[in-house]
Amino acid sequence: MSAFDPKRTIDMLFVSSYPKMATAMLLGLLIWCFGPGSLAVARTLGGPATKANTPHDGLLAREQALARAREVAVTDGRDLERYELDTFGDELTEDRSEWVFVFRCKPAPAPPGCHFMVVVDRRTGESQLFPGE
Repeated sequence: MSAFDPKRTIDMLFVSSYPKMATAMLLGLLIWCFGPGSLAVARTLGGPATKANTPHDGLLAREQALARAREVAVTDGRDLERYELDTFGDELTEDRSEWVFVFRCKPAPAPPGCHFMVVVDRRTGESQLFPGE
């Protein structure tokens, strides 16, 4: 019997989050089908993509910034039940220093000026609301 034990490897990789669990299952399948040498392929599958959504250097994550944007909107008197978050491309500014969230009135078509935008600084958390025109 080989010293390599696929079940032990899968047990070590198992975590509560679904994406990591799916990755662990894929790794286990690769190892079972192709042997321990398949780990080189598996490492490339789980490499940078797992770190892409991780905030670093103390910058606000998207969820934190969105919570801040909603707080600013409610403080400004906006009823968020009347708005939906616009899903227009990248929510980070070009220099990646600020989150930008656009809230559109629902249902569409909405009257002019009904939308608004909240910009949240990733470093400081400072937020500013810009009303629609």
